Amino acid sequence: MIFMLVVVTALLTGCWNSREMDDFSIVTALGIDKIEEEGRYEVTIELVNPAEVVGGKQSTSGRASTTTIYSAKGDTLISAIRRLSQQTPREVFFPYTQTVIFGEELARSGIEDIFDLLERNQEFRITPRVLIAKDNTAKNILSILSPLEKIPAQKLVKASKVSGQSLGETLPVKIMEFVKKLTSDGIEPLASGVSIIGQSEDGQSTSNIEQTTPNSLIKSEGLAIFKKGKLIRWLEREEARGILWVINKIDSTIVNLSCDQKPNAISFNVTDTRTSLRATEINRTPTIDIHVKQEGEIEEVLCKMDVTNRDKIKQFEKQIEDNTKQEIERAIQIAQEENSDIFGFGQVINRENPKLWREIKKDFNDIFPEIEVNIKVDAYVMKTGMRAESYKRE
Repeated sequence: MIFMLVVVTALLTGCWNSREMDDFSIVTALGIDKIEEEGRYEVTIELVNPAEVVGGKQSTSGRASTTTIYSAKGDTLISAIRRLSQQTPREVFFPYTQTVIFGEELARSGIEDIFDLLERNQEFRITPRVLIAKDNTAKNILSILSPLEKIPAQKLVKASKVSGQSLGETLPVKIMEFVKKLTSDGIEPLASGVSIIGQSEDGQSTSNIEQTTPNSLIKSEGLAIFKKGKLIRWLEREEARGILWVINKIDSTIVNLSCDQKPNAISFNVTDTRTSLRATEINRTPTIDIHVKQEGEIEEVLCKMDVTNRDKIKQFEKQIEDNTKQEIERAIQIAQEENSDIFGFGQVINRENPKLWREIKKDFNDIFPEIEVNIKVDAYVMKTGMRAESYKRE
């Protein structure tokens, strides 16, 4: 939203004079891909068209795109960025970049070196969101025009944020957060994925946003697990949520429960969750204890159930606890299979027992896959809705 306010205020008040407008183009999103067969980088930038964003007298006749996409290739990342100057009529301006997207092929080959430029160069800020193009390139993702949002970069950022808040399956991550985990001992980074519904070519023209059912849409999807700066696996739905339970990043989510042997008959909305991690030691062998506390309310009942019956509520609380525990166990199993400490167990050990961490740090890569994890979940149904009984009971 910052760059939108800057552009609108500047245009309406005249604080941004014509020379400045002619000299700079605001970059709202940066996409980075690796062309393996060429051994080169391809950089894609999304530039905002201020006149179309603001509208009014300065807008062009008809409906034009609010953004323009430029791409360039180079042997290094900085050379690719510099080559953009051969296409853009103005100097590109990076401080208001909303997101940095990495193509999946590049992410799998390793993105550790990319952050050296992003952190070292004073033109870049460390607050943009990190996203991974799932089964696609960053260039294709940025080329999709989205309805409701004038700036596609905003669509990408908001979709990741809203998905995380409502489903608990994605995690908004800033560059500074990603780099901190990338360069720290005892933890590996995560990033949210973004994919395309439909064909990417269909979403590159303004006709995509001029119809009630767009041909192509952007979707926030999955969590990318990294190991030493390389994407090693995607997790989705319950597996992704299992990770977020552990790292205490669930804002809200829906847990579906069975009732009267009918699956998914009750929807439980988790409104508050708190997770604590502890590390204990037995003979220089660390053990992790995870304690999750959940509170929420029953949102939907599709079975014959009296929600005022406390015994029934206790049964469902136990079902919620078992469901969450299974998701966490599965997430831990996957992380140990991939040998990626995305939970930060190493940091927990270091915090609780620095002496033990110093002794096992060099061998933790061998220890993590075998580490014992104890899980305890406490769930509480705080509200049961406006009705005491389901319609099916009447």
